[in-house]
Amino acid sequence: MKNFIDLKYFLEVSVTTFVSFGLLYIIWLFFIISSETASGFNGSIMYIPHAARVLTICYFGITAIPALFVAQVFCTYIVGDVYGVNTLPFIDLLGTAFLSSICVLIAVYAMAGLGFKIRTLPFYEFTKDSIYLDLRNHKHIIMVTIFSAAVHALSIYIYNYVRGISTNPEMFVRFFTGDILGTLITIFSLSFMLYVFFRER
Repeated sequence: MKNFIDLKYFLEVSVTTFVSFGLLYIIWLFFIISSETASGFNGSIMYIPHAARVLTICYFGITAIPALFVAQVFCTYIVGDVYGVNTLPFIDLLGTAFLSSICVLIAVYAMAGLGFKIRTLPFYEFTKDSIYLDLRNHKHIIMVTIFSAAVHALSIYIYNYVRGISTNPEMFVRFFTGDILGTLITIFSLSFMLYVFFRER
């Protein structure tokens, strides 16, 4: 029975994560990337799908990572290819998608080392002085967003540099600012819509 519950939870998290990332990716393509130059693409200045990474990892933990990886590969290879966003060979797409999928988890572990903890973070022994992150607090979500954006930008830049794909430092800047701006706009937009919805009720 426990195995069935675990499998059910994993499937629920996976579907929620995949759909969340997919919807934000499509919205990003239609409203953001259409106004940016896809040729020589070095990262969007407002990458809203990063919000799906932040929220799903914060709320679901490590369980969301497989779906994030599949969603990133699927959206980039199938949907993004139409808009010219995907210029990577498939093997490099898998590599960057993996780094993108785990960047929030790495950031949360880094924050845990600084004394912040989150209930969905596995395999970590906290001290009694550690401070729980409150996921209802926008300031805490912003902290996770900034840390994860830095990890993501740095890891993708290093990967592309080592693989000889791009050595342009603009990539780091655009990934870093794009992840932060995209996530904050998405989170505050969702908060506003939920506020209006519940206020009307």
